[in-house]
Amino acid sequence: MLSLAAPDGRTITLEPGAQIEFATGLCDDVPAIAAQVGEYFEVLARLGEEFDVAFLALGAHPGAAPDEIERIPKERYRIMEPYLAGSGDLGVWMMKATAGIQVNLDHADEADAMAKLRLVFALSPLLTALFANSPVRAREASGFASWRGHVWSRTDPARCGLVEALARPDSSFEDYVDWALAAPMLFVQRDGRFRDMRGRNFRQFLEAGAGDLRACYGDWELHLSTLFPEARFRPQLELRSFDTQCPPRSLALCALAEGLFYRPQAMAEAWERWGGWSHAERVQTWRDGHRAGLAAIAPDGRPLLEHARDLLAIVDPAPASRCFLYPLTTLLEQGESAGERLARSFTEEWGRSVPRLVEEVRCIRGRTGAV
Repeated sequence: MLSLAAPDGRTITLEPGAQIEFATGLCDDVPAIAAQVGEYFEVLARLGEEFDVAFLALGAHPGAAPDEIERIPKERYRIMEPYLAGSGDLGVWMMKATAGIQVNLDHADEADAMAKLRLVFALSPLLTALFANSPVRAREASGFASWRGHVWSRTDPARCGLVEALARPDSSFEDYVDWALAAPMLFVQRDGRFRDMRGRNFRQFLEAGAGDLRACYGDWELHLSTLFPEARFRPQLELRSFDTQCPPRSLALCALAEGLFYRPQAMAEAWERWGGWSHAERVQTWRDGHRAGLAAIAPDGRPLLEHARDLLAIVDPAPASRCFLYPLTTLLEQGESAGERLARSFTEEWGRSVPRLVEEVRCIRGRTGAV
């Protein structure tokens, strides 16, 4: 069995390298998310004790390269792995050896949805740096505060990254559909089996079919699930700029999202401050943030740390959610992301010891802390 589902919508699934992914059910506020996350970690605690393992909340596997990790036997990954291996030099790293957090937002209408999407793209350099947490990969210092973010920047530009056409002030659902239609296909599903559809985009499939196959709505939904920009519609808006975090910082991310994307005044102010960067400036800062975290320099010459403090000052979560922002407040007072701190400790204090890194970042562990 490769997945578990609860009646209230919660799921536990495995990613290609057996990364554990937990999804909450629909929640009205951050305390409700915190309750579900707390129950999930109680399950992990029992599993850690029973099987004598530790669970790590990091954006990259610190102890193994992709060729050392067996791909789980999901049929769609059989097609995805060779495709991604050929479409970007780090695509297989993405599949097997990275992990992230997604936050899903609802939207009232097209205008609201596209305003949120544009703002996510505008803030992606800042958010990636703020939540950088993957400085070690395959037993070595990666040279990046967010190795996961760097990996995504080198994975299939036709379906990943920052999409210029969707970040324009006048972008619409039609632009999103046009971009998705032009993205390369991977597969369709017929009679429970995945059929390889590489070599065409969805527009070509929609217009001409593929031999005995004709496009249907289910094919479109499946295709949308294979697109991985920094934000996407599924149909909710999924924010994707974040390395996996410890539970307190994960909930801080949820509080930040609530206090920004559900507050029109905060959204307007954020767009006024960060929506004016050009696409080239945004991409460069995004890449610089992967390497240097909050120490990266923004187009205005200030470090992203200062921009992150400005951002936190305008978010306005509900009163019951404000306490969850404390880990971010502490992080910004200390002046560096988790990835920057861990990179320094790994190289300067811990002698590049992966076991010591595990000891410091484990979330739940069993009796001996085995990874």
